[in-house]
Amino acid sequence: MINLKSILVVIEPNQRQQPALLRGISLAKKTQAKLMIMLSVYHAGYELKHMLSETEREEFRAEYIADRYHWLEDLLETYQLPQKSLTAVHWHPRVYESVVEAAREEQVGLIIKSMKHDPVVTSPIFTPLDWHLIRKSPFPVLLVSQKQQTQYEHIVTAVNTGFEDRSHALLNEKLTECADEFADIYSGQVHLVNAYPPTPQPMSKSTQNFTYSVLARAIRNHHFQALDMFGERFAIAKTHRHLVEGEPHEVIPSIISSLSASLLVIGSIGDMGMASKTLGQSAEFIIDNIQCDVLAVKPDGFVSPLH
Repeated sequence: MINLKSILVVIEPNQRQQPALLRGISLAKKTQAKLMIMLSVYHAGYELKHMLSETEREEFRAEYIADRYHWLEDLLETYQLPQKSLTAVHWHPRVYESVVEAAREEQVGLIIKSMKHDPVVTSPIFTPLDWHLIRKSPFPVLLVSQKQQTQYEHIVTAVNTGFEDRSHALLNEKLTECADEFADIYSGQVHLVNAYPPTPQPMSKSTQNFTYSVLARAIRNHHFQALDMFGERFAIAKTHRHLVEGEPHEVIPSIISSLSASLLVIGSIGDMGMASKTLGQSAEFIIDNIQCDVLAVKPDGFVSPLH
């Protein structure tokens, strides 16, 4: 579950349209959460020690921060903010560290940030800041697309139920609980997607007691039963359990497209990739090739490299 008592929204600089802010306001109003709105700024020109004294650098920084704060206040006047809203402008050379520090200070349960988009391509553009937050933030990160969906009608959850180790099981449970939480808030429907690796081709001809089709059927049955049991535990309708043989970076975007899903819930275990090792080294292609919001969730016990 996500602690939605406090939400942090990251403002995109020099941009009037703020999809993350719209989503943050929506969530805060629906959950009565406190909303913190932050803008992280930095200008290397105000750190030139050989040209400016410490006093001059502090004055320039203060003036720059004040200017950006006025811009932020002007921006926020066009939005209907909930009563429990705070605003802040932070000075930091690395935005993702600034965001995580602010989240720690405010003890937020969720970080929300807008995705970048390029008019030349149809899919969202994930910036270095997005990836840093996905990999290093100990808090769940919701990346919001420009579509400005008012509801999360279909929520896709990427699970891996075919493995028996405890870490996979716990992460599957946490992801599904988070998806259920958003489904309750937005009256949506949760879909489970389990992509399992293609059956390896036989090294030699089939024998009388063993055939390739038997192996393929056994592997599929194993994954089907695991997903079926998991789905029953969380009361996910059978029609909302999707088991597909194939690579996750191909299967999951395909399911999202076919459902016109508006949210993907996926696990993040830092620099090792998304969801689990079995999503493969190409896991980042999953969220680079979809056109919906993404909720990246860390497993319990995750230790952020940002202390």
